[in-house]
Amino acid sequence: MSDFEFDQFLKFANQFHKNLQEETFIIDVMNRLGNLMIREVKMRTPVGQYDNSVFFARDGKLFVFEASSGRNRVGGELRRNWVLEGAQATGDGFIVTISNNTEYAPFVENGHRTVNGGWVEGQFFLKITMEEIIGQLPKIVGPAYEEYLRGFGFS
Repeated sequence: MSDFEFDQFLKFANQFHKNLQEETFIIDVMNRLGNLMIREVKMRTPVGQYDNSVFFARDGKLFVFEASSGRNRVGGELRRNWVLEGAQATGDGFIVTISNNTEYAPFVENGHRTVNGGWVEGQFFLKITMEEIIGQLPKIVGPAYEEYLRGFGFS
């Protein structure tokens, strides 16, 4: 038989429960941030207005050529393809991932050379969104943390 100290067990159980709640809180806040990122980056993502130009990417290069069709088209694939992959614990921190699997997304974000040697400036919609959200973190996370602490009876 071994000695059982209830006080130590209770302390362990309370700390375990607290840690579970803290991780749940952090994951929840990270997912809120992810949803905010998706909403903001979608608003900034340009929608292509295509005359007769056709764009496609292959082997890390963007190609543009004129199509024979006389119809004008409106894009939106890049904007529609943003996805929140969710938050997760990673080692000693947490990460939230948003992604866009549109092949030409990096070219629109960062800029690209044209076939005739010119340069199309990047739109930086993702970079601008991330900088804006980082600047707002205290206003976003602060109230959520205060609400979390109120759940424990702290005001």
